[in-house]
Amino acid sequence: MPEWKQLEGDVATWLSSFGNDQIEYRNSRQAIPGFPSDGSKSDGLLASKDILLAVEIEVRQTHPDTNVGKYWLLYDEFKTYKKIVLFHVYTPGFNSYGWRMKLGEFYARKMQSEVPIEYVLLDHRGAKDYDAVLRDIKTKVSEAIRREFHSVGTL
Repeated sequence: MPEWKQLEGDVATWLSSFGNDQIEYRNSRQAIPGFPSDGSKSDGLLASKDILLAVEIEVRQTHPDTNVGKYWLLYDEFKTYKKIVLFHVYTPGFNSYGWRMKLGEFYARKMQSEVPIEYVLLDHRGAKDYDAVLRDIKTKVSEAIRREFHSVGTL
């Protein structure tokens, strides 16, 4: 399963190409903008003053619910973005039990009453073709980048 672990880096590297003076790129070693520097991280994100677009990729983690819930904490206690777009990707390497996944989806639904969040679940647990999954992620995230950041910077 090492190629699925590679997906996080491949998506992050691709996302970095969209960073510019108005759109900040952050990788998995940097805190999400708005959190303190030792705060929660994502697998890759783009942020303007008002919009946060983040990607969380579940490969070996057992806590997909935390990867959703941290955006509630971010919005409620640290930074109130006008919109958060969260892409949550499950890969064949994802090994948590189903209730953790259901809990993450529950958090996303409940958050929508308080947080301006668009939650996009990309469930690739049954995938065999790494390149097809990477293309699907890039296609869907690209659409959101164009939609959300069209008036910010140069895309």
